[in-house]
Amino acid sequence: MGAREVPPESIAEAAEAVAEKIDVLLERATDAVLGAPPPGSEAWQQAWVARDTDAGRTELAHRTRVKTAIAAAAGVDPRPELERARRAGILVGEAVAEPPGKPKRRRRSGNGDDQLSMW
Repeated sequence: MGAREVPPESIAEAAEAVAEKIDVLLERATDAVLGAPPPGSEAWQQAWVARDTDAGRTELAHRTRVKTAIAAAAGVDPRPELERARRAGILVGEAVAEPPGKPKRRRRSGNGDDQLSMW
């Protein structure tokens, strides 16, 4: 079976779709970590109204830091999110650092003599 050429536009479209899905997953993970109120709830509406206050901006900066930490831990480059936040004035004066190395995952081998049986 020979290799077929793929149009660069197709790859760009697929990459954009993946990036959008990653952003949605990061938003959901950030909500879960922060214990964000359900959209439309009274607490959510209060946070929405307060978003342009000092407290709201502080909360948004915290949320952005948590989101980028989750991204970095998952092996996703957080720099684009940090750049967007800096351009929007959310994170003022904070340097965009290199992402940390991806943590190594430990995998257990089932062949070890020191492995205890479950039964």
